Amino acid sequence: MTAPDPDTQVLFVGYNAAYLRAIDGRVPAGSVVVIEEPDIIRKRELGDAPAGFDCLDRIVPARYQQSAEALDLAVDLSAARGVAAVVPGLEYAVPGAAALAAKLGLPGATEAAAQALRDKVRLREVTGAAGVLNPRWREVHGPEDILDFAGDGPVVVKPANRQASVGVQLLDSVDAAGAARAWERTSSAAEYEQVPDRPLEWRFLAEERLRGPEFSVEALVRQGEVVFENVTAKTVIPGPYPVELGHLLPAPLDEDTRAAFGTALRALVAAVGFGTGILHAEWILTASGPTLVECAGRCPGDYLIDLIDLAYDTRIRLTLIDLLAGRPVELPRSPRRTASIRFLAAEPGTVTGVFGQDTAKALPGVRAVEVDVEAGGEVRPWASSWDRAGHVIATGPDADTTRRTVLDAVAAVRIATD
Repeated sequence: MTAPDPDTQVLFVGYNAAYLRAIDGRVPAGSVVVIEEPDIIRKRELGDAPAGFDCLDRIVPARYQQSAEALDLAVDLSAARGVAAVVPGLEYAVPGAAALAAKLGLPGATEAAAQALRDKVRLREVTGAAGVLNPRWREVHGPEDILDFAGDGPVVVKPANRQASVGVQLLDSVDAAGAARAWERTSSAAEYEQVPDRPLEWRFLAEERLRGPEFSVEALVRQGEVVFENVTAKTVIPGPYPVELGHLLPAPLDEDTRAAFGTALRALVAAVGFGTGILHAEWILTASGPTLVECAGRCPGDYLIDLIDLAYDTRIRLTLIDLLAGRPVELPRSPRRTASIRFLAAEPGTVTGVFGQDTAKALPGVRAVEVDVEAGGEVRPWASSWDRAGHVIATGPDADTTRRTVLDAVAAVRIATD
């Protein structure tokens, strides 16, 4: 990473504690300012958050989710201290960060690209027109639309502008009652701590349900040119809710398949007009090639950045700041090892005990074992990424070794529920 100017600040749109922990002590003290929704500051109790990070100067309350209010801060924030970069900290912050970067004359996704990445209807329109493979799809406004689109076939029903698989459902077949249930579950999906209390506009779509292995491509892009890319193999749970169960990277692929993902990614970048930043594009590999599921314009969740750093010996979060500040970056072309994460599950109910963590941690290659529930807490059925009970991370010299290690570690941990 190029040494940052200590007289400038980095603006984060959206509070991301994992990102702040990763850069704390590696960027100048007090050089980060976070813009966050007032309701989210209250609900997540973020008033004292700056005390927990040497790098974090303050959190500024302003609306940015489906609002341009944060743009009004641009002049004030840059007047007293120069702004080096604007970073989207969260999924819902992508359009706000792009607009703020554009107003300040800094590198960013571009406002048009950010709008497409935050709305799957728009993403389908622009990428399909450019020749990127997409499933058959339709925007829906009620159960009648779902039923009309699906016919007798399998279908995916999802919000067009939410995150973390919230409200996404996989249906093998649809009748009138099933369409009504799907619409109710999808349209009523909620994220209490992730969104403000004011009414927001949500859109919905139905899609052809594709069959095939799932992958994601993580890429750093500078002025429309891909300067780093990684392909990740993804595993999702069976059933109606496609929540990720685990990831393995780099995916064990032959050269032709890996090249096909690279070609598809570059076509996506060109189609949306993406400028500078990070992309996390999800694909299903069909007989026709990589077919686009969705794409995000911020650091991916599920600890994927940590896996990339472990596999490639990088510090992607710091590199992203450099990119968004217009500074030169150096990135590896190949990994040093493989890395994998597997999420912990348990029978839904009240937790009575957690066992085996020390055994899992002692396994060679295990890098992290985290359990997010404790005795007296609740384990919920998986309907979105927020319902998972913890995770295990492992590395190894090759995909097979790493996969065995992470599965052994998961097997060693037992979350007992009543």
